[in-house]
Amino acid sequence: MALTSSMNWGVNLLISLTFLTVTELIGLSWVCFIYTIMSLASLAFVIVFIPETKGCSLEQISMELAKQTYVGTPLSGVSQRREKLVPVELVKREKELY
Repeated sequence: MALTSSMNWGVNLLISLTFLTVTELIGLSWVCFIYTIMSLASLAFVIVFIPETKGCSLEQISMELAKQTYVGTPLSGVSQRREKLVPVELVKREKELY
């Protein structure tokens, strides 16, 4: 949540500081078009990569994410399984639930 909040504030600051300058340079319609494209790209990212968590507890979300593996890419630099990151108590509790 802290990372998300920080990103939100950072992007809001960036837009607030550059909006008038960019509007004077390229015009209001082009600025709105650029923001629309960025919003659509963000929506596509969320639809494709972010899992649905509605109605799930934090433990269920942790267990569901632990079942997935990281892709060892140069961007992430992580190639370990997520089970190592989840506390053992959550694994035991998940097994008891099912």
